[in-house]
Amino acid sequence: MAISRGIALTSLQKGEKAQILQITSHGELGRRIRDLGLIPGVSISLLGRAPLGDPLALRVADTTVAIRKREAQAIFIKR
Repeated sequence: MAISRGIALTSLQKGEKAQILQITSHGELGRRIRDLGLIPGVSISLLGRAPLGDPLALRVADTTVAIRKREAQAIFIKR
């Protein structure tokens, strides 16, 4: 059975919580995303966005991380 890809992290609204399903980025960008603790199965919430929508502030466990919209487009979640 195929795993649902979910929805892109960029569609999450401020205050919403989600679980990471899949990361589609590889190489240096994929490693950076994983190094921030953003891996499948992790629960996250969107704290907010910069005025122009980039970067996004996320809560991961007890840590706040900021990622660019380009990075967030490679992360798929379920609400």
